[in-house]
Amino acid sequence: VLSCDAGWRYLLVDEAVMHGNRVSLAHTLSGPEDAPPVVFINGLGGSQAAFALQHRHLGVDHRVLTFDHRGLGASPLPDEHVSVATYAADLVGLLDELDLGRADFVGLSFGGRVLMEVLLGWPERVATATLCCTSAGGPDHVAGDPAAYAALQRVESLTESDWSEVLLPALFGEAFRARYPRRLRSMVTWRMRHPARPDGVRRQWEALGSFDASERLEQVRTATLVLHGSDDRLSPLANAEALVDLIPGAELAVLDGVGHSPNVEDPPGFHAALREFWRR
Repeated sequence: VLSCDAGWRYLLVDEAVMHGNRVSLAHTLSGPEDAPPVVFINGLGGSQAAFALQHRHLGVDHRVLTFDHRGLGASPLPDEHVSVATYAADLVGLLDELDLGRADFVGLSFGGRVLMEVLLGWPERVATATLCCTSAGGPDHVAGDPAAYAALQRVESLTESDWSEVLLPALFGEAFRARYPRRLRSMVTWRMRHPARPDGVRRQWEALGSFDASERLEQVRTATLVLHGSDDRLSPLANAEALVDLIPGAELAVLDGVGHSPNVEDPPGFHAALREFWRR
């Protein structure tokens, strides 16, 4: 248990364990125990550290859960073939371990695809769904920057130059990169010291290769927000517009000038969009 300054609640951090091929995911839980739970789902190769600001700002009045996908961060990786639904089942297993019956969910990029599988397979667990900078896959998927896609497939071995010249322009909008160059240099330094695990990233790409929810999303009856940055080069805005067309009653909110990392680039706008959606 980490005691933090007055702006934070306590964080409960659990290491992951293996039970046969069932994965108990490394996770962090913060906020008042009786507050409504919200679950954040990482993107490809991502670490739950990306949601530090969400723990700090939303943990005041929400029970905030973040976690590491199997094979990433501190979570183990069973030697088995996977689909995106596998990652969704891992998450539902974590909810069961923590006795979280129903929650609001926010999925970013790869995490948005995982959230779609939770919506389709376990709709009773989802109070609301927010799909960020993601895609339903399938024939209408609009691909982003091809150089960035190629770099993400070898994210564990990228050089400092690869990060600075290829990935950062795809992950962050132009306005953020111009305003916070030192912050981005620090991020690259951290990534060079803590590269993603190659086996975990490889499994995520394996799952993405077969993902297509485009013909199933008409089944969704959960209140859904599609939240996207206007300057997203990795997942163009057309993918968000397609999601709104595919999911009955889905709403679209666009963060102007924001790229593929809205929770980092524009925390006030990101949190305001979530809170307004949850309020309604």
